[in-house]
Amino acid sequence: MQLSSSDLLKNYLFSVVDDTKPHISEIEELENIWTSIVGKLGEQKFEDYLRYYWNSENKTVGKKQLFKSIKSNIKTKEEVFALIKSLNDTADLYLALLNPDDNFWKEKQEVVEYLAELKLFQIKQTNSLLIAGYKNLETPQFKKLVKTCAIISLRYNVISGLNPNEQENVYNSIARNITRNKVFDPQDFQAIYVSDNNFYTNFSFKEFKNTTRNHKIVRYILAKIENRFYQSDINFESDIWSIEHILPENADESWGEFSQEDLQHSKYRIGNLTLLEKKLNREADQLAFVQKKEILSKSISTLTKNISEEFDSWNLSKISERQRDLAKKAKEIWKIQEILIP
Repeated sequence: MQLSSSDLLKNYLFSVVDDTKPHISEIEELENIWTSIVGKLGEQKFEDYLRYYWNSENKTVGKKQLFKSIKSNIKTKEEVFALIKSLNDTADLYLALLNPDDNFWKEKQEVVEYLAELKLFQIKQTNSLLIAGYKNLETPQFKKLVKTCAIISLRYNVISGLNPNEQENVYNSIARNITRNKVFDPQDFQAIYVSDNNFYTNFSFKEFKNTTRNHKIVRYILAKIENRFYQSDINFESDIWSIEHILPENADESWGEFSQEDLQHSKYRIGNLTLLEKKLNREADQLAFVQKKEILSKSISTLTKNISEEFDSWNLSKISERQRDLAKKAKEIWKIQEILIP
């Protein structure tokens, strides 16, 4: 069987130490630290962690080149012990980055909020950067770094769906700069910061297919807009909320303002989606818009109430109008002031 990266690394590190004819206590210490790392992470998670850790201080390498890169840089007993001790010390941080509810973040609520967003978006490209950031930045700067990553992830990954490979290279460059200089500048993210104009356009046409993850993201986006612009206090994770498709997914002839082609391009657009209490959602079901308006008006969500007050009918044009308004609001929420791109 082909050895895993962790097996290869362990064999190599132990061989480097063994070549120095070490005291038995050194081998025992090495074994204990290695066991501690793998015990915290598990074999599979260790391989992912090893790459994120290495890329937090070194030029980005993929899984296939990882062992070769480490082997070419770690050649002495002192370097071996420095590496595995740092791996052991950083493992708790890595696990906490994956789990915003970890006690590691106790009394760092703002960090928790943005880490939870990254988890919701299923973003992994930031792991190396955040490892470097936590280890080398003061707490206020680290909070700013996590917030920056969350905003960029919403713009770049969630809404614009751009190539994450370019993004990872930028993050790696910033991580290495933080490791060397102990500072970061939001301007460093400019290459992957989607401009306001592009973000507005991408948001204006964004669709979210019917999946559990997408429903959570839509609830998050709509609740964030609701809370910011209407001073509400809606918790998007609360069980009372669902996503209502104003134009139903399986619309019947009562929705005659939509052509067959319009139906396919409308039902999953965020302009057609709104927060609605689950009880009201069951009542709305497949009703025609004129009837559904009455149900929407009963919601405590201002965004949802506004639909019943501002629209007499519902068609592709009205969906686009509402979505452009949501895009305008989103542009104001998810922005980084220090990066000035039109």
